[in-house]
Amino acid sequence: MKLALPILTLVIFAAVIFVSTNAHASLTPEQIKNIQNNCTNIKTSLGQLQIADARLRVNRGQFYESLASKLMDSFNSRLSSNKIDSSSLVAITSTFRSEIDTFRADYSSYAQQLSTTIGINCQTKPESFQDSLLSTRDKRTKVHQDVLALNQSIIDYKNSVDTFATNFGQVKPTGNQ
Repeated sequence: MKLALPILTLVIFAAVIFVSTNAHASLTPEQIKNIQNNCTNIKTSLGQLQIADARLRVNRGQFYESLASKLMDSFNSRLSSNKIDSSSLVAITSTFRSEIDTFRADYSSYAQQLSTTIGINCQTKPESFQDSLLSTRDKRTKVHQDVLALNQSIIDYKNSVDTFATNFGQVKPTGNQ
């Protein structure tokens, strides 16, 4: 049920973007008419997408921050305090934190572009609206790529922890004891 609204808005957004197949190409009179005739519905769908995406961004951002600070940093710190080499985990955590910053910046750019698109009068400026919509889609795709990168870092961290756990009995503390 939680995924129903985001999935629905993604489907609507994809349908809206389907109006044109070539980025920044001149629109045919039929495409212009289609945008103008569906302007209210398109803007309503984009508004719903904006609300759903903002909620998802907050939830994901909190999840990523919590994962980094409560799990990764804590575990890395514990290993370090026990003089156990955790350099691979620290490197993954550093990459993960950098990816969180990229996610935030790219989402902010996307949200701003989406607001700009919603603000364009698609009745009187269908070409500008379409160009802005395509730019919004590109920025949203970048955010999606950021999420995939973050998820991959989580998988990498888990795999490194699994490797550590498997080899734990063989791990020798670093430094003097």
